[in-house]
Amino acid sequence: MKDIIFLEPVFKDYIWGGKKLKEVFNKKVINEECTAESWEISTNKDGETVISNGDFKGKKLTEIYKDEKYKEEIFGTKCKMLDEFPILIKFIDAKNDLSVQVHPDNKYASENENSLGKTEMWYVLDCIDNAKIICCTEKEVDKNSFEKSLNTEKFKDCFNYINVKKGDCIFIPAGTIHAILGGILIAEIQQNSNITYRVYDWDRVDKNGISRELHIDKSLDVIDFNKNPQITSTLDNMIKNDETYVEEFNITDCEFFKTDKIVIKNRELLGKSKLESFYAMNVINGSGKISFDVNSEINNKNKIEYNIKKGDSFLMPSTLGEYVISGNLEILKTYI
Repeated sequence: MKDIIFLEPVFKDYIWGGKKLKEVFNKKVINEECTAESWEISTNKDGETVISNGDFKGKKLTEIYKDEKYKEEIFGTKCKMLDEFPILIKFIDAKNDLSVQVHPDNKYASENENSLGKTEMWYVLDCIDNAKIICCTEKEVDKNSFEKSLNTEKFKDCFNYINVKKGDCIFIPAGTIHAILGGILIAEIQQNSNITYRVYDWDRVDKNGISRELHIDKSLDVIDFNKNPQITSTLDNMIKNDETYVEEFNITDCEFFKTDKIVIKNRELLGKSKLESFYAMNVINGSGKISFDVNSEINNKNKIEYNIKKGDSFLMPSTLGEYVISGNLEILKTYI
């Protein structure tokens, strides 16, 4: 298929959300006072993104993935044997603390939820000074001590609090207890699952005075108390002084997905699709252009060109061929 697939997001107005998805990305949110998540690329039943351009305009991405006529051509040979599209990508505005939670792995989720498990990665797009996350439990905490501390004042001391900054990449394997705390804007790349076990919700209630459901028993089943935080800074890879440069480097490599960061400053990046996988692209900063040819190589005779900007999300089919990205921008590129 010789075209890029642009997608319209699905918005979620969970109680901890804010205004940054509109302010930072100019998203056409439904709730301007509280939008927590923008599901950018998704076939999940809880939020299916819709194609906004080309021959498939108006169709859900799910419809195209399920159509065997297009599946390998667009999504690649690795997806041919996968019943479900493997990833889900979101932008998340945590104005307030998210619940402390954990996700099951594939085996537990399949046996108990009829779902994939959920391993995920966070990329910090922006944050307040002294921003923190929860990632893992403290080293001395085991299942027994954790369970004993439930419903006590000491429970919050079980969590491992970590400072984060813009450009940090945090890997959250299934079984890792975690929470995004207030004042952080992130891109989340994850397995295609919406299974979350809530451990603690900061004793808050909704407008009707009702607490959100906790899932203590299932959480205790799946929490891995031996997990250690996996955090890297992508800013360390970037050339900061040159007026023109282009960089593409890997920031996450796990069995479920891989993510590269592309940084372009007044240059062009020449890339080429791979038959084994789509590329899911999220523009996280700046603006520029992407061009490609309806034939297999760029020759300017049959070139198609799109303007792209911060907040745009799109899929590049596995059979697209060569492409050129130019401008001043940063992109997260995810594939399998």
